[in-house]
Amino acid sequence: MRSYNFIVNRLSCFVKNWLPIALLLIGGKLYSQNSSNENIYIQEKLNQIDSLIQVGEYEKADYTIENTLNTFSFKKNSEEQLAFEFRKAKNYYQQGISEKAMDILLNGLDRLKGNTFSGLNIDYSNLLARIFADSQNFEKAIFYNKISLQKAKLIKDTVSITKALIRLGSFYYAKNEQDSAKYFFRQVIYFPVTPKTEIRISNAYNNLGVIAQNNDNLPLAKYWARKALELKKKQKSVVDIASANVNLGNLHHFEKEYDKAINQYFEAYNNIELDTTNRVLHLKRIIYENLSVSYDSIGDYRNAYNYLRKSYKLKFRLTNEQLAENIAGVEAKYNLALEEKKTEEEKGRALRAQVLFFGMAFLTLILVVIAFIFYKNYKLKQQTKLDQIHSNLQTRIINATIDAKEKERKSIAEILHDSVSALLSSANLHLQASKSQLNSHVPVEISKAQEIVNEASVKIRDLSHELISSVLLKFGLAFAVHDLCEKYSNSEIQFISDDNGIKRYNQDFEIKIYNIIEELINNILKHSNAKNATINLIERNGNKLIIQIIDDGKGFDVKKAVKKDGLGLNHIEARIKIMKGVFNINSKEGEGTSIFISVPVNQTEPVEAI
Repeated sequence: MRSYNFIVNRLSCFVKNWLPIALLLIGGKLYSQNSSNENIYIQEKLNQIDSLIQVGEYEKADYTIENTLNTFSFKKNSEEQLAFEFRKAKNYYQQGISEKAMDILLNGLDRLKGNTFSGLNIDYSNLLARIFADSQNFEKAIFYNKISLQKAKLIKDTVSITKALIRLGSFYYAKNEQDSAKYFFRQVIYFPVTPKTEIRISNAYNNLGVIAQNNDNLPLAKYWARKALELKKKQKSVVDIASANVNLGNLHHFEKEYDKAINQYFEAYNNIELDTTNRVLHLKRIIYENLSVSYDSIGDYRNAYNYLRKSYKLKFRLTNEQLAENIAGVEAKYNLALEEKKTEEEKGRALRAQVLFFGMAFLTLILVVIAFIFYKNYKLKQQTKLDQIHSNLQTRIINATIDAKEKERKSIAEILHDSVSALLSSANLHLQASKSQLNSHVPVEISKAQEIVNEASVKIRDLSHELISSVLLKFGLAFAVHDLCEKYSNSEIQFISDDNGIKRYNQDFEIKIYNIIEELINNILKHSNAKNATINLIERNGNKLIIQIIDDGKGFDVKKAVKKDGLGLNHIEARIKIMKGVFNINSKEGEGTSIFISVPVNQTEPVEAI
């Protein structure tokens, strides 16, 4: 009995003293597991947002950011809070809203001063440098990129260090300070070659080669190109190896080592012969074009013609742009070379006839007279043949020119069709609006409709001589859009445009934008039943044009419209995509439609790290 009481007392003491500690340890373990799960969830959300931004799903990315920030209560200057705010700035930047992105980045970089070793310092500085570089403010771009370099060195992040050095070299190169650019590129090649650094080191070799080529130091340029090629081979990327071989071939060509250049181009082609991806097809087209130029330089016009023709076919497949004029030129050169060869052969025959003539002249005067008559007749025949050859060549050139003119007439016919369609649609709206008023008095819509019909007739006549609006050619995009709004406005629908004082751009660029706006206006006239529509043209940072088109019509289901392609939206989106722009439509049935387009005006960019 005593033993039993002793055991009970010991158990009671254990429960009283050790059980709370055990529960505390278990609770701590559970808390640690929850905290770990939360960190994994947050990282998954950050990765999801990065993926959405990369594929252009900006609205979904913004929704995910806001939803996560509302779900978790992060501290103001915590790593998590600043990581989500960085994604918000990145999302704004990708949409062309650089001002809002800069506000977030500058504020966040200031708040990161208390966290010196955070990798977010590098992310914030890099994006600020890119925004300033986009606006050609390379001084500020260099300033923030140096902050990125300093932070990367502080945390010993080799990848970020080499990226920052490459960008600094690129920015100094854009400022035409080539000595400074070389300094930073050389800093990269001093790093040991590892799987993490070899991409940036090969880029540095390539950029040093570009600088040497600009300074007409082709031997040094070839040296750097070979160094870049060696690293590309280590990376085992057949596309990068092929690109490096093409660069080396170009340098051989510039030194007039045409045979070496041709061999280098063939080596590049052999690396990617079986690859049919879009990027590789573009590279193959460049190789064909370069082979054509090198063969042309050594007088091998047959191969020059064949490879230019291959390049033409591939470019037509990729961009639907014809190279008929260049091909016709090479074909004419090739045909001329053949005819010149025939002429030389005929001249050789004439020379042999002359030798025969003078030999026979020594025998007898009669034979001389006969031979002279024979020679004159022969020379006349030869001249006739030469005239016939030149005539055939001229005929081929004229045929090539006529073919080109036929294609041009086809383009004019397509533009006539589209323009007349828009005008007749507008005229139909005016006539429809006037039907209800005919009983009382003649409405102004009939007169206005008649003016539009007359204008359509004038436009048909004008467009038989030119491809685009005369207002666009003479006064630019802003005036042309105002002109469109005035033409298509009536008592049923009112178009208003605001150009915000945009400047004149490259004529080809203005033509493309004008055609897109005209097609969207045509869609509004045909399908929207809107009363008001607004067209805004806004220039951002001197290198982007924003187009906003808003109407108060009946709206539509965007997904269904894209699938059916009833409004031609797929064609418009494809055109804007080729121009490296952004095209977004927001519309719901009964709520009108809002269209957003952002197109880069100047698409040239400084060399940056991968």
